[in-house]
Amino acid sequence: MTAPNWRDNLQRRGGFWRHGRWYDLHLDRRMPLALPMLEELVAALPPLDADTAVCDLACGTGNAALTLLSAYPDVQLTLLDADEDLLATARDKIAEFEEDRALTVTTLAATMPTDGDPIPGGPYDVVLATLALHAIIGHDVDPGEAESRYELLLRGIGDSLTAGGHLLVGDHVGTLGLYRQLKAMDRAGFVDVDCAWRQDDFFVAGGRIPD
Repeated sequence: MTAPNWRDNLQRRGGFWRHGRWYDLHLDRRMPLALPMLEELVAALPPLDADTAVCDLACGTGNAALTLLSAYPDVQLTLLDADEDLLATARDKIAEFEEDRALTVTTLAATMPTDGDPIPGGPYDVVLATLALHAIIGHDVDPGEAESRYELLLRGIGDSLTAGGHLLVGDHVGTLGLYRQLKAMDRAGFVDVDCAWRQDDFFVAGGRIPD
């Protein structure tokens, strides 16, 4: 098979981000704050018991899942992504946790709904969305349209959570600024909305559904 044109890698927004091996190989170099962001996201979580149902939304190659399981290895984890190849990479990445512990992992190949419908596989106690929401919404969207799309997507996530359930978002601003994302969470019905960490364009934010 002919390789993609290498010059696609040289554009300002270039890269082969849907190729799992390329993504993992270049993530730390191209986005040096991405891995610290994952650590800050896990640090921001409340304590998770063994029966906590967690969804890694648009999980990609499973970096967030791996960071989560390093801290909470016994949660009931769902890996959710539209790309079956990325799901397979994520599953391989956390295989050692499945072998060593009584870990329940479900993989779901599904497109994320953006019309306000709940995400598949719920209800969940915790949803993690790392470098996911802006990709689901789209990169070249008018800010006003992006704000409406964020709110619908967040409503769907909220409807997928149990009472008191949490959404933790690790992302970078671009499609929509952080303040407007937090306000969209407010309008979508989340409470205790706040930002736990920010450095340059990267941030960790979250909220929860009322009890």
